Amino acid sequence: MDLAHVALCVSDLDRSMAFYEALGFEETNRFTLNGVENVYLGRPGSDGDIQLRYDPDRTTPIAPSRADTDHVAFTVDDVDEQFETAIEAGGVAVLEPTTIPEADAYAAFVEDPEGYTLELFQWD
Repeated sequence: MDLAHVALCVSDLDRSMAFYEALGFEETNRFTLNGVENVYLGRPGSDGDIQLRYDPDRTTPIAPSRADTDHVAFTVDDVDEQFETAIEAGGVAVLEPTTIPEADAYAAFVEDPEGYTLELFQWD
C-alpha cells in the first residue's frame, strides 16, 4: 500500500499553490466537484501528492490544529535550504533545523500559509 495524497482545505488557493510551488511542487491534476476546486501538487519523481481543496462557499473557518493532525512530513535533500525557501515563500518557523537523535534525522518544522505544520527532514 502506498500513500496517494494528503488533502488540505485552504482558504486562498492561489496563495497556497504559490507556497508549494516555491518548494518545488508542480500541478499534477485539477478538477471541480460539487463546487469544490481540487488541485493536486506533486514533486518530480515522487508518487505522493498534496491535494489542495478550495470551497468558495465554506462558512466555517479553516483551523489546522496540531492537536488533531500534528504535521505532514517530507524528505528533502537539504533541510536548511528547503527551510529557508519555505520561510521566504511565506511559511512561519515552528522549529529551526535541528538534529533529532531519537529519530536519527535532521529536521525543521514550518507552518504553511494556512497553518498546517510541515516537517522537512533528511536521515542523519
